[in-house]
Amino acid sequence: MKKLISEFRQDMVSGDWILAASRRGRRPNVFDHKKHVFRKSVPKRNCPFDDPQKGGNSAPVLWYGSDHLAAGTKKRGFKDWFVQIIPNKFPALSPSKICPSMVSRNHYNFFNGVGFHDVIITRPHDRSLGEMSHKEAELVLRAYQNRYLRLKTEKCVEYILIFHNHGEGAGASIAHPHSQLIAMPIIPPDVSRSFSGSERYFKKCGHCVHCTMLEWELSKKTRIVFQNDYFVVLAPFASRVSFELRIYPKWHASHFEELDERKRIWLAEALVEALRRLRKALDGPDYNFFIHTAPAKVKYMEHYHWHFEILPKTGIWAGLEFGTGVEVVSVPPEEAAKMLRLIKK
Repeated sequence: MKKLISEFRQDMVSGDWILAASRRGRRPNVFDHKKHVFRKSVPKRNCPFDDPQKGGNSAPVLWYGSDHLAAGTKKRGFKDWFVQIIPNKFPALSPSKICPSMVSRNHYNFFNGVGFHDVIITRPHDRSLGEMSHKEAELVLRAYQNRYLRLKTEKCVEYILIFHNHGEGAGASIAHPHSQLIAMPIIPPDVSRSFSGSERYFKKCGHCVHCTMLEWELSKKTRIVFQNDYFVVLAPFASRVSFELRIYPKWHASHFEELDERKRIWLAEALVEALRRLRKALDGPDYNFFIHTAPAKVKYMEHYHWHFEILPKTGIWAGLEFGTGVEVVSVPPEEAAKMLRLIKK
């Protein structure tokens, strides 16, 4: 059997899980504290993602051509690829036909890091998602969805996280724009707490907490940054960092992967607009975004509302934040939203 390269470990006090993944330490620039050039000045000829297969990466598990037609895994027309999904060369999890089981040893609980870890690469070397056309961004979202739908049927997969690290300060070890997908055998602690909180509100009030929040924000508009027919971009009331943004569907929906093609282009517009305004307002900040959605094996959650969270790197955690878990936000969301609303094309 293939040797697994990670394991989930449980904290005895909090009950939270962490992932110990030794192979991740082999990524480029990990633990390298020397100053080095990272962004657009990195030449294409040295970029492992400009031509992923030439750079030693595996063949794509899914790709789309520049004509915006799905090409699957067929080689015909592959030279015109615009987005491709490949297995991560330095995975945090590894596939296995055997689902992991809990092991208890010397007071500690752990189990093998079974799952999938993919990289979603876009073709332009120096053009981020926030600089793409709506149709190009829609193609990336389509790739997210289709890979999600494929992996959610895997026996051991309980939760799938799609995320994007932009810039060295956000944890991207390669400058070329790319996203990642991790399909894991547990529901992560932060996501689990979010589910529990929305469920408590639903049991108490009888309706979705996210829908309640959206109704209030759309009526007051003080924290709204952008909206179209189907999506809204807002600065959340209790932002965790300055200029945090979230993208919500305006109707109740618990599963991102069920978004239909007609509405996907509206989501692409909202995502591009949110990232474009952050880039202009903050002079191209590093940022992370991720999609929070319902668990893979749950058909419907009446209390939960899927959404994007975008967290620009506007500050550094210090003793107060690490010691208490309470984030300090220097720019209130009302001011951030007002500033971002004023950004023009």
